[in-house]
Amino acid sequence: MGTTGLNGLETSSKVRRAWLGAVLVLMLLAVSCSGGDDADEAASPAGTDSYAASPSVDSYAASPDDAEHSDVSGDRDSSGSVDVAPTTSPSRSYEPQPAEEPMDEVGLSAATASSDRDGGDAAVAALEEAVAAAQAEAAAESSSGVSRADAAASDRETSEARRRCPECQSNTFEDYGVNPFVDTYEDDLSTFALDVDTASYVVTRNYLEGGQLPPIDAVRVEEFVNYFDGGYQPLIDEFNITLEAAPTPFSDPDRVMLRVGVQAPEVLSDLVIPDSVVLVLDRSGSMGESAGSADRPMERMSLVHESVELLLDGLPGRTRVGVVAYNDRAGVIVEPTRVSGNAGWIIDEVRSRVRPGGSTNAEAGLVWGFDMALSEADGGRNVLVLLLSDGVANVGATRTDDILEEIGERGDIGLSTVGVGLGPFNDELMEQLANRADGTYHYIDTPDEARRIFVENLNAMLASVARDAKIQVSFDRDKVISYRLLGFENRAIADEDFRDDTRDAGEVGAGQSSTALYEVTLDRGWDRSRGAIATATLRYRRPASERITETWASLHPDDVEPSFRDAGAHFRLAVVAAEFAEVLRDSPFVEDRSMEELGYQADRVADDLRRDADAEELADLIDAARRIRRR
Repeated sequence: MGTTGLNGLETSSKVRRAWLGAVLVLMLLAVSCSGGDDADEAASPAGTDSYAASPSVDSYAASPDDAEHSDVSGDRDSSGSVDVAPTTSPSRSYEPQPAEEPMDEVGLSAATASSDRDGGDAAVAALEEAVAAAQAEAAAESSSGVSRADAAASDRETSEARRRCPECQSNTFEDYGVNPFVDTYEDDLSTFALDVDTASYVVTRNYLEGGQLPPIDAVRVEEFVNYFDGGYQPLIDEFNITLEAAPTPFSDPDRVMLRVGVQAPEVLSDLVIPDSVVLVLDRSGSMGESAGSADRPMERMSLVHESVELLLDGLPGRTRVGVVAYNDRAGVIVEPTRVSGNAGWIIDEVRSRVRPGGSTNAEAGLVWGFDMALSEADGGRNVLVLLLSDGVANVGATRTDDILEEIGERGDIGLSTVGVGLGPFNDELMEQLANRADGTYHYIDTPDEARRIFVENLNAMLASVARDAKIQVSFDRDKVISYRLLGFENRAIADEDFRDDTRDAGEVGAGQSSTALYEVTLDRGWDRSRGAIATATLRYRRPASERITETWASLHPDDVEPSFRDAGAHFRLAVVAAEFAEVLRDSPFVEDRSMEELGYQADRVADDLRRDADAEELADLIDAARRIRRR
């Protein structure tokens, strides 16, 4: 927005604020003139606590029934008996706050409104003067160079921002930019950490089903593509790398889309399955908000409870589960306890004691959770920490670096995160905690999505088959003029660090797949009989033996399909998903016609995959985005 437009917006705002103040005071005059009987009826009953409203979404009014439970630690044996040892902790106390004197936007106190008619007339006169002064100031600023056209343009920009995402201010995302084209003679290597996260696609779906376009920052291409089945064939005890290429209707005729697919084995000789799972549950006030779009109003906390129950049903009976919950402070809900014979008791404890209320001290919850996890690890157990939260940390440390510093030494304990809900939601914190603490990041907004994560893909979340996994793609300079990696902007690794095994990279679970797409500009004068176009090398650490392993695959000229329709359905599905993400995040490499072409190609892919539910949903979301954009 230009300087002129900003001035115009500020000018009109001053007039609006003055009129808003006038309306507010006149309303107060009307209330005060109506007498004191109504006010007496509205007063709180004697002895009832009253709380001043806080701007924090996590604030709430506590009732006597909401008193903090004392922390209980215990362990059950396989028969279901439990020894309970209550630990004393001071109960949270609330002091009623005096209501602040309301102020309107032009700085006039409500106390200036009096039931006395003369005082009211004086207040109205004062307001008329304030409005006149604001109008005069506006006129002066307009004559000094702010045109009505500039002000109108500024208002249009503001309206467009609100139309695109009216709730963006209550959600936190990070813009990692868009990868550019790279000349192979400047750099023929592309290196990045493997990513199997899927959260961005589900977050976007939540926005679109609620009738809104997602914020640009919420869209990560690789997580759109990862959500869909890549159609890769798993191998036994080894990763499978697949390279495919074809021209697409979304790019220049001299370019092809290269798909690099990595499929993890479902069975690995030295995989790691956790013996203990520590759940860290957010029970702050915002967890009482809705989890999904307006047509599927489900409380976030109810979705968390359902997710925990699904998890307990799927865990091996010998697994020990501990539960920590937090709002403004943390506490132990369940000490590590075997699932077998105790699952019902564990979920009952969670349902009764993990209820929304209070502020959000994610740092405290994670510190307590990792203390419990480290205690389990000291007993020779493999441990996974699982955080379910909307990520809105507003007490204690609130940044990823600071939280991880407070947690301290984590050993080999991974942290996976599951985001819940929008408005408010902190995607950046949830994604970075998982990235930096050796875990994966997912998002749930419906019971179906919870079932997808905690039932259909539970083995992938629990069983680790690779740590610090990274990919390096080498392009033949004689065949490739330039390339562009779609997504993975926050996963980039320096080329020289590819074989530095101290460099943190990605974690992969059993049976998971990850897909990277490159837009590649080919030199049509190549010699088709010699050499590969590109070679992809995967390097990772096997989790149990700590052995470093490399595997690779190449793409040759004869492997390039002559047209997009000749490419396989899963290849085309990945391209459509990636292009859709590129459009939603306003990538400079997409064209206006892309949305129409996307709708057509998405329908064809869904048909070719026999109306696969996920492919059909993608086609529906593309149509929804087109309708929203036309408003």
